[in-house]
Amino acid sequence: MTDIAAGAAPKSGKALTIAGWTMTGLFTAFMAFDIGIKLVRLPVVEETIIGLHLPSGSGFAIGLLELAIVALYLFPRTALLGAVLIAALMGGTAGVNLVNAKPLFSHILFGPYLALFAWGGLWLRDATLRGLLPIRR
Repeated sequence: MTDIAAGAAPKSGKALTIAGWTMTGLFTAFMAFDIGIKLVRLPVVEETIIGLHLPSGSGFAIGLLELAIVALYLFPRTALLGAVLIAALMGGTAGVNLVNAKPLFSHILFGPYLALFAWGGLWLRDATLRGLLPIRR
């Protein structure tokens, strides 16, 4: 049954694409800030890294890794690979926060929230992905 036959308004591909790029832009803006503070080696990054029991000085390397993954995500030919790697990276952040007994909703799940935002942006802007992963009632 089509959306029109079900009484719903048809979904505009252009509107979905705009919404997807808006979500992608917001995700990218946050990640650019996060990557930037790691690459310029702000002291707060080192304090946080040490507080999470990660190797001292690893913030810069994490920032480079994030930069590479976000670049893959933003380039249309590699966006799907980038989204998979974002999900893996954010799952890792959840694990690090979990083993350090951080709060659930504000710390442990923050990475997965970002991964869902990234995947949502990709899903909205990519009709092929919407076809592969449809939302069903």
